[in-house]
Amino acid sequence: MIAQVDEALCRLLRPRLPAGTQIRLDPPKPAWQTESQVRSVELFLFALRGERAASSCTLSYLVTARAGQVREEHDLLDAALRAVLSGEELLAENASPMRMALAATDPSTLWTSLGMPARAGFVLQVTAGV
Repeated sequence: MIAQVDEALCRLLRPRLPAGTQIRLDPPKPAWQTESQVRSVELFLFALRGERAASSCTLSYLVTARAGQVREEHDLLDAALRAVLSGEELLAENASPMRMALAATDPSTLWTSLGMPARAGFVLQVTAGV
């Protein structure tokens, strides 16, 4: 199921991002601060919560962006946010449509727990049937 959700998110975002923008599933790491700036939207899966009675699982992703300038990062985040809020269903092969919602989770605590300075981002929750 995780791979299906990852792929569905990439399919949703890819056409809404500028050409050449990478979509990465890597966890944030301190080396980000010194790496060359590749234009990317980052989807970091950091939590899973299952509900056996409902036969569903909620996956929580930290969505952030990296680029050469903060303004460009904000533009990438804006495009990702608009895609998520577009109302389009998130679809995966051989699976029921999945629900997406912005989480009330404050991503700044996640950055702190990773030992990194806070960056702009949002938390996306995807609920999928199991």
